[in-house]
Amino acid sequence: MSEATLQCPKCDSSLHTHERHGVIIEECPGCQGVFLDRGELEQLIDAESRYLAELSDGENPQTTYQGRHRRGIVQQIFSGGAG
Repeated sequence: MSEATLQCPKCDSSLHTHERHGVIIEECPGCQGVFLDRGELEQLIDAESRYLAELSDGENPQTTYQGRHRRGIVQQIFSGGAG
């Protein structure tokens, strides 16, 4: 049985599916839209919260090297970064 290809609701292109860090994300190569299923945005927010929780109490994520130069969680997901 073949798996149905999902279509972008905006531009009707075929969506590409990515699995990163346990989250399944559909991305449209046509309009660059990103589509998440129920609960996946919360998973991404939780991952970002875990990252920020690992900073020491004295570090401000907006002013430390680690905070300023870290890639956002969504960029890490699409680039296939370690995590």
